[in-house]
Amino acid sequence: MPFVGGPSRPFLTERTTEVTWSPDGERLVYHTDAPGDSMFVADRSGADPKQIFVDPIPGGHNHFQAWSPDGQWIYFVRGIQATSEYDVWRIAASGGQPERLTRHKNYVAYPTPVDQRTVLYVARDQDGSGPWLWALDIERRITHRAAYGIEHYLSVAASANGRRLVATVANPSAKLWTVPILERLAEERDAKPLALPTVRAIAPRFGGNSLFYLSSQGTGDGLWRFQGGQAFQIWNGAEVALFEPPAVAADGRTVAVVLRKQGRVRLHLVSADGAESRLLTDAVDVRGSASWSPDGKWIITGGNDTSGPGLFKIPIDGSAPVRLVAGPAFNPVWSPDGNLIVYAGANTSVDAPLLAIRPDGTSVDLRVIRVRVQGERCRFLPGGTGLVYMQGAFPSQDFWLLDLATKKTRRLTLLNNNAAMRTFDISPDGREIVFDRMRENSDVVLIDLPREGK
Repeated sequence: MPFVGGPSRPFLTERTTEVTWSPDGERLVYHTDAPGDSMFVADRSGADPKQIFVDPIPGGHNHFQAWSPDGQWIYFVRGIQATSEYDVWRIAASGGQPERLTRHKNYVAYPTPVDQRTVLYVARDQDGSGPWLWALDIERRITHRAAYGIEHYLSVAASANGRRLVATVANPSAKLWTVPILERLAEERDAKPLALPTVRAIAPRFGGNSLFYLSSQGTGDGLWRFQGGQAFQIWNGAEVALFEPPAVAADGRTVAVVLRKQGRVRLHLVSADGAESRLLTDAVDVRGSASWSPDGKWIITGGNDTSGPGLFKIPIDGSAPVRLVAGPAFNPVWSPDGNLIVYAGANTSVDAPLLAIRPDGTSVDLRVIRVRVQGERCRFLPGGTGLVYMQGAFPSQDFWLLDLATKKTRRLTLLNNNAAMRTFDISPDGREIVFDRMRENSDVVLIDLPREGK
């Protein structure tokens, strides 16, 4: 659209996103929402586009493109969106093989070059805390935190000369809420905060007579159990942080947690009192959350083995995992009657399809439902007759119910709180939904960087 006024005109006709101009204003880089996030460089008019990269990894994404000051390189964040495993990469503006620059394998965003040698970005630490502001030394391939404090950095950008930053800085909060499952549409007035002794609480899961959830005390999230009005810490997130919701056995005595250690992601079994823990299997590199079979003999999870990504049924007795599905599969949920497993398939944009199989791997035709990624957004009713799932505009969501017998859906809630929602569970009596709400509570700040030599 001209600055002096007049009608707008189509500029890039493909389904493009994250369009970024080169420093001299003569070129631009963007990617489409096609599988692999195809990345293109075009001239200033949008003409003569050249594809310089498309991610060959199923479910791979490439975001936050940024030009180097000399226009020779394009920095970007590459990884798996469904599990928030990213790093900073770069590729020549003319194309070629991309080069990995960091080793976070975690949430990473907004690479921001401030000079030829330094790139700032935001990322979570290995203990799950943050996101913080980081600096990357291109020449030495060294990263370090660039700012310290309790504030989280959500985004960062730089002025053209790299001497001034604008950042989104947050003091986030997270709580658990409840909303009843009614014959009528439940509204915001029906939703109530759940009183817990911990300040932070996300990712609720019921098991036995306890509610399990994730919480932190300034570092990474650990595992807590709430029972009889009291909360007990089971796993200390300061040692190894938890990034996924716990998978709790039906009797509540054992919890499967996903641990990231030395670049590998594995399932571990932890007793409900935290006294015992053991590695479940070393054969599957886990992706996303997990779920128990009703009889307590198996755990289902998405991940990778030597043959690639898939959905795996892992026996508790230590024998070999069983591959049920080939290809990307995330956040499975096993029905209470043991006859159905629902999981999220590969995402191509911001959502993914809900798919279903039998425990023997036989495919089941499910109504077409797509859910947002970066969350665990479906749970079975205790009786197994219905599947509750999240729908709606991001970040807030609403709950819907799929009747598994009739394949009909109905909306359960009409909520107007704009806090972000990640996951939920159904109370053992089937009367309530317990879900998390997260607020960033952010401000926009300006930061002046010191001049060279000062």
